[in-house]
Amino acid sequence: MEQPEESLPRISRVWLITGCSSGLGRAFVPAIVACGDKVIATARRLSDIQSLASDNVKCLQLDVTQSQHVLDAKLEEAVFFFGGIDVLVNNAGFIWSGVWEELESDAAQQQFETNVFGAMRLSQSALPYMRSQSSGTIIFLGSIAGWLAIAAGGLYSASKFALEVEALDREVSGMGIRAHIMVPGEFRTKILDPSSPKANFKTIQGIPAYRAIKQELRDVHVQTHGRQLGNPELAVQRIIDFVRMENLPPGQIDRLPVRIPIGSDAVDVMRQKCEDTLRLLDSWADFAASTDFENTVQGYYML
Repeated sequence: MEQPEESLPRISRVWLITGCSSGLGRAFVPAIVACGDKVIATARRLSDIQSLASDNVKCLQLDVTQSQHVLDAKLEEAVFFFGGIDVLVNNAGFIWSGVWEELESDAAQQQFETNVFGAMRLSQSALPYMRSQSSGTIIFLGSIAGWLAIAAGGLYSASKFALEVEALDREVSGMGIRAHIMVPGEFRTKILDPSSPKANFKTIQGIPAYRAIKQELRDVHVQTHGRQLGNPELAVQRIIDFVRMENLPPGQIDRLPVRIPIGSDAVDVMRQKCEDTLRLLDSWADFAASTDFENTVQGYYML
């Protein structure tokens, strides 16, 4: 990595991380403490994270699918630990696999409650505190699945695509608050663990026409789990650097992007998607643009 062109003065921040029982969420905790910052680690079951507790790490039971009223109370409790919250990392999430025709509404509700609505509600709980101090950073953990969907993975992809936060960033940037979405590739966490009841759907059940598709995805989960390209410890360090504005590429400290890939595979997927989109526009522009009235004014998307 190139040497940083510049860094802002070092200050101690308070981070609240969701989903700290495993994966990237758990990896965040020691890495943040090593930077001199403090952490409020959360999980649905307090027993899963109590071993992380220290002078600089407080543990809080928090289920992101709870009501707004409950999450507001949890944020108030979290603020009490260290006197504020500077960084919220919406990390909690899981994969629900299945083909569209077989998906039940309850599955879709659970997927979006955790991956989307939970992050939205918790951010709403944190924003009043950040507005009052005229500073703060909200990080959302997206996925390359939000850029490139695979068969039998559509529900998870839809939930990650729904996390785009351009509007939020434009709403709060003038208040000293940052909003970003990280787009990780595949990392060696337990998210693809075939023993998970949500990842390991039964391929012999359901509509026979989809059996091969489901079996293929299950096989990929089994083959990939534990062999993913990405190192979780390096992933969280890059995200911490991004939040703290340290070790950044030269000249980028004053123009941080709303979204950034994390992992070489994420870079490749995002680049390929953009190139495919440009080729589509080259081929279909005349057809697609043949629908306009004459003598109109530009809409807000063209300003």
